[in-house]
Amino acid sequence: MISERAILVGAGEEIYLDELGRLASTLGLEVVGRMAQARRDGAGYLGKGKRRELAEQVHNTNASCVITDDELTASQARVLEKDCGADVVDRTELIIRIFELHARDAASRLQVELADLEYRLPRVKGRNPALSRLGGGVATAGATRGPGEQQLEYDRRAIRRRMDAINLKLEQERSARAVRGSRLRTDGPPTVALVGYTNAGKTTILNSLSGAGRSTADRLFETLETTTRTVPGGSERPANGPQSSVKPDFVVTDTVGFIRKLPTQLVHSFASTLEAARYADIRVLCADASSPTLREEIETVRHTLAEMSRGSEPPEDLEGLGEGKEDILCLNKIDLLSKERLADLRADYPAAVRISAARDSAPLLESIYEAISTGMERLELLIPHSEYGLAAQLYGRAEIHTSQDTLDGLRLDLTAPKSLANKYQPYRTS
Repeated sequence: MISERAILVGAGEEIYLDELGRLASTLGLEVVGRMAQARRDGAGYLGKGKRRELAEQVHNTNASCVITDDELTASQARVLEKDCGADVVDRTELIIRIFELHARDAASRLQVELADLEYRLPRVKGRNPALSRLGGGVATAGATRGPGEQQLEYDRRAIRRRMDAINLKLEQERSARAVRGSRLRTDGPPTVALVGYTNAGKTTILNSLSGAGRSTADRLFETLETTTRTVPGGSERPANGPQSSVKPDFVVTDTVGFIRKLPTQLVHSFASTLEAARYADIRVLCADASSPTLREEIETVRHTLAEMSRGSEPPEDLEGLGEGKEDILCLNKIDLLSKERLADLRADYPAAVRISAARDSAPLLESIYEAISTGMERLELLIPHSEYGLAAQLYGRAEIHTSQDTLDGLRLDLTAPKSLANKYQPYRTS
């Protein structure tokens, strides 16, 4: 259990102590102090003088935990821990613990366990320095290593075996997810992926669009697994005619939020997020409009998606994600902004959709329908009564403008995804 009182420490060019404090608060820690220096020391993360200052601050605040804004090597952690007189937790371990706390489904728990094992493997010796000294160099029958060294190697082998087992399970889960995704892309309605920085309000947007009862607590990484819901279409009756226009259903997926300095050990946790972004018909980059680092957060999401996609096939699947070419940029939480700040956002992001998902997501819904329509085709069909099942399949998957029952069959005027339109080519009348 991590101590309740913590001091935050950062070193180097990019220091995000405010965000680190929010991460700490997510685990229920009380931040009682901060310290930063511009240069990162190779031996103890902080220089000798700063480590002495940190020791005094630990003593004065009665803190028993120091949290660093970067991942530390085992030796750096030992030096810093010895000099400051408190337990040391680095950014990577802190985020892994948050993921561990919020993992709900089996796949997420496996991914977090794998990340934890990858983090621990090179630190087995660093965390247990006494083991390497127990009987070291004493030869016994059939052995040339001491029991401490044997124990370390046993621990490493056990970790590697467990990692192999988890990787196998995750690969099986990935294959199953790929089959489900392929079927959905072939036969299902249009798909929408919500991507963005952690705590940008993606889950609130999902709830608003679909009515899903997902947790929306104001904590970082509240959502770790992708969640998919169907948003049912609706009917609109134009003012100049009696015939209603039917909006198509679409599927919306909530994904894991990104963060600066994403630990490499947690990349597996974002595999489903990357797939959702890659294969979605529409991608919505959600951002917290009230964040003082809004621009950086948007660029972090774009950059991280682009970096993660470089090892994926085919690379063109992401179609520009990471280059500012997402289909919709959604600035959420505008209810928290002043009029002046809202005016600035309109000028800075004129094409963005601005909403407060907790109040009304209608502007985003309309933008999604508009984006879907650009990938759709208008066509007129005549489907014989004997094949009425084909007509029934169109409802919820196409925007039906008119429907007329005739002696020859059902005559439809509709707008459908191009992939669906190709399937109905034999029934086209124009």
